[in-house]
Amino acid sequence: MVRSVVTLALLWGLAGLLGCGDDGPARTRGEAKGSEGGTAAPVLAPVARVESTDIWQDLIAQRPSAVLLREARVWIDLGHPSARKHIELAAGKTPWHLGEDVGDRRAALVLDRGGTLTIPLDGDFAPELNPDREVELPEGAPPPEEPPPPVAGLAMAITLRALAPNQSVTVLWEERPLANLRVGMEWERRTLSLPGDLVLTGENRLRLHFREVAPWAEVEALLAAEGGELPAAEGETGEAGAASADEARADWKVSAAVESVEIGPLAVIRDGPPSQRDPVHRAQGERVEYEVPAGTSLVYYLVPPRRARLELQVSGRGSVEVFASTDVDHRVGRRPAELLQQPLRAAGRSASVDLSGYGEIPTRLEVRVSSTRDQRPGEPPGGALFSAMDITARRSLPVDRRDRKTRDVYVVALEGARPDDLFEPSRRGPSYPNVERLLDGALIFDRAYTLGAAAVPSHAGMLSSVVPPGHLTVRGTFVAEGQTLLPEVLDRAGYFTSNIASNSDFNEERGLTQGFGNHEILWRSNTRGNDAEKVILETLREIEQRPAPRFVYAVLNDAQAPYDPPSEVIADVPVPEDAPAQHRTHMWVGRVRTGKIEPDRKQLAYVRRLYRGELQVIDTAIGALLDTLEARGELDDAIVVLVGLHGEEFLEHGSAGHGRTLYEESVRIPLVIRAPKLLAPGRVDVPVDLLDLAPTITDLLGVGYAPQWQGESLVPLIDDPQPPPRLILSYLGDGSRAAIIGRYKFVLGPGRGRESQHFYDLGSDPEELIDAVATGGVALRMVRSALGWELLEQPDWSRPRWGTGANLRPAFALDHGL
Repeated sequence: MVRSVVTLALLWGLAGLLGCGDDGPARTRGEAKGSEGGTAAPVLAPVARVESTDIWQDLIAQRPSAVLLREARVWIDLGHPSARKHIELAAGKTPWHLGEDVGDRRAALVLDRGGTLTIPLDGDFAPELNPDREVELPEGAPPPEEPPPPVAGLAMAITLRALAPNQSVTVLWEERPLANLRVGMEWERRTLSLPGDLVLTGENRLRLHFREVAPWAEVEALLAAEGGELPAAEGETGEAGAASADEARADWKVSAAVESVEIGPLAVIRDGPPSQRDPVHRAQGERVEYEVPAGTSLVYYLVPPRRARLELQVSGRGSVEVFASTDVDHRVGRRPAELLQQPLRAAGRSASVDLSGYGEIPTRLEVRVSSTRDQRPGEPPGGALFSAMDITARRSLPVDRRDRKTRDVYVVALEGARPDDLFEPSRRGPSYPNVERLLDGALIFDRAYTLGAAAVPSHAGMLSSVVPPGHLTVRGTFVAEGQTLLPEVLDRAGYFTSNIASNSDFNEERGLTQGFGNHEILWRSNTRGNDAEKVILETLREIEQRPAPRFVYAVLNDAQAPYDPPSEVIADVPVPEDAPAQHRTHMWVGRVRTGKIEPDRKQLAYVRRLYRGELQVIDTAIGALLDTLEARGELDDAIVVLVGLHGEEFLEHGSAGHGRTLYEESVRIPLVIRAPKLLAPGRVDVPVDLLDLAPTITDLLGVGYAPQWQGESLVPLIDDPQPPPRLILSYLGDGSRAAIIGRYKFVLGPGRGRESQHFYDLGSDPEELIDAVATGGVALRMVRSALGWELLEQPDWSRPRWGTGANLRPAFALDHGL
């Protein structure tokens, strides 16, 4: 989603055919320089604009993420794989084994001693709307000596059975015990009140801790004796898969089976379980219809675009209602607003709901199907068949007429460069005139994220378009020969491919040089600050000596410790007392990390100035590249990419260097693409990550990309003024992940429990100082659910087939039986 400004002459000549419309939500208009201010703005290949009402998000395709309400209760069916959205996220394997046949029922097997579910209580289930109440005594009855405990507003029912003898379970809500229960070997539905002082508005944690476990062999014999089908390990097919599954099951320790969890008003839970009719989908090729029985609601957690509408195509018997609410409504106890109440017709009808009042606000959107009368004899039960359930937003989308052809591609990869330092010199320190010159005619991604907080995983992920966990081995990151890297794709397309690196870890042993016809490592020199210049000098020799078309990948690692720029760059910088020597600043980083030193403000500012001195060296090197290409008349025809691999920390959160955390200063990176014949200059403000860079480059060249690539081209996103939500991810080697949708960031660390999870609203808290994991509400549920689906398939998640967890494509639900 990019906006650009061009001169009046270009606007007149192209009749408004450039870039995207004014209805992009947060696009920054960057002024292109005219003849008086510098180089004229590059011209984008002509495109035609089409005004249309476009689908922004298909809610039928998002049904795996929808929380299900049945007969006025939150319903978690652990016999169905869609319950995964309620399983607490963890970097390791989950103890919940969903959707298994246990006797005559489908349920979740609980491995080991238990697991945790996350349950949203909002909308009509918000605690403020369901307070505890005092016991009403019969009229005339004497007051008791001690007042009876209040009657809970909400209650819970758990349907379960033991799979280990002499079983008991502790039920904990927000880590506070609710009850200790004996659990028999027969199915039973146990009900528990939820005291109001335990229930949170928004996300709540239910943990079951079982006392006993049984080996899988005993459980297998028990289930076989009962005549049920035996569970199969997830994702294993064929003879080899079956053997692997048998081996995996042999190590299982199983405690119980849980069929369902219900949360609702106390009277509703006491009335018994709901009916057994579930929503079902009907697939006809790519087209999916969704049948929802009466008494059922689908609850979506999303941030609608500005001027959005909900468009329904629905038939059936009964009525359809739509409700919306926000975190503010949930906190103050305001019931969801009714936006639609419409009777259903057997012949079908359409409905349109205005969501403009909720634009860019985290919103709980409930689509409810109700029965308007009792079922008559011989009549089918009430319900609705949705053939469309779409969030739409009117926007202008261009018809892509870019001139895709062979062009030189130059990628300058910067290890350690931060966008706030590189792109905001007026606020941060010294100027970078050549970087500014590059930005003037380029497309700038303001919110680009690396795939890893260290260089090697980021190089591997970016060049292979496969997430870092796909390359992780016990020895670290190594790209397997079976992976296809960007230079291999371009080599087959007739390119001469070259790599010049100043990082010795960018090597053949790690598999990073696959496809490069020429590979050179320039060892970091002992003389100050000339590494970037040497790399670019070798790059210029490649340009001079190698035939076109060329793909050159230049790796610059000046902007990481030791921060040792040339003396002339920092000649006027005062050296504070006890400051580290420039060439030993990497040792300073290590001592800061281990807590051996606590630098004061002056020392920290000095080290940061040394870092920026290294950026000045990089700026000079970039200037040499731009000058050469311009002198050869090749600059405007080429694709020039400036991309960061990771950031650097300077005690924003107590650490230094990189590779240890997933804070913004560590994973936010610069990303710039200068391709004036293909992309108009401007800014993209939606989050992107480097998984999509290789597919974007091949798309702009008209080259087919490798089928095993997991990323997808960013060109459609660039052209869309209000693109649908996307989940982007950054990784650490310990299994930690940062998941970002829009302004919301969820960090999942190693281990389990709330202490391993963090949540930030980067819009109101860009410095990540306020951990809102306990109060995240709608946005937290949205990001958690999206990450949960991708964790299910990592490291094999495919964006081209499944989209992202934030905007699932129809194939995802169909592929997973959802």
